[in-house]
Amino acid sequence: MHRLDGKVALVTGASSGIGKAIALLMGERGAKVAVNYHSNEQSANEVAESIRDKGGTAMVVQADVTDRDAVRQMVDRVIRQFGQIDILINNAGSVLKRSTFLDCSDDLWQQTIDLNINSLFYCCQEVIPFMVRQGGGKIINMSSVAARLGGGGDSIHYAMAKGAVNTMTVGLAKEFAPHNILVNAVAPGVIDTPFQAKYSSPERIERAIKSNLIKRLGTAEEVAELVCFLVSDAANYITGEIYTISGGR
Repeated sequence: MHRLDGKVALVTGASSGIGKAIALLMGERGAKVAVNYHSNEQSANEVAESIRDKGGTAMVVQADVTDRDAVRQMVDRVIRQFGQIDILINNAGSVLKRSTFLDCSDDLWQQTIDLNINSLFYCCQEVIPFMVRQGGGKIINMSSVAARLGGGGDSIHYAMAKGAVNTMTVGLAKEFAPHNILVNAVAPGVIDTPFQAKYSSPERIERAIKSNLIKRLGTAEEVAELVCFLVSDAANYITGEIYTISGGR
């Protein structure tokens, strides 16, 4: 078990799915956790309460991470409450809507960029200056196997955005390594979360299970374990990497 005692973690999109699992496990491992949500306040409060019930420390912070000013206010609130941010988990993201390439509207393309790329850009630009001043930090960007597989014909827009996440991860790692800021990405395959229930048909999920070596869906908790390792002191010699967790798909 990799402890995170004394660390402060900001997790975006932490009210459900993978973000929720990451927030819960980080709280269990000793980190103070800022649970970000956009619209699901009840679920975010439940995540924070669960952390507190197990003896941890958590705060809930609402922000639309596609809005620069909202991100700035969120980061300021976390700094005022906890005094620092040691760990940033850029988890917020979504396919938004499946669409073939020729049917993809300008609005869907732009919204995909806003949620999956601009949110990461804003959060990193607002958090990294604090990490530089405090002497270091760790950033995990949530990517997807879609970045490598191309989006399956009906989510090229999402795959494109996650490809940009991978590129930004490597670039940030190179630029900020001299400041002891380590940046990695985690690229899940098909994980058993509300995301898949919303955007994938049973037939698509079954195909994904057949295409991986372990022959089952992954769990959000398994992704959270990888993330918690990467932000722990056990991973202090790892940066600029994209870790696939997909059952060998």
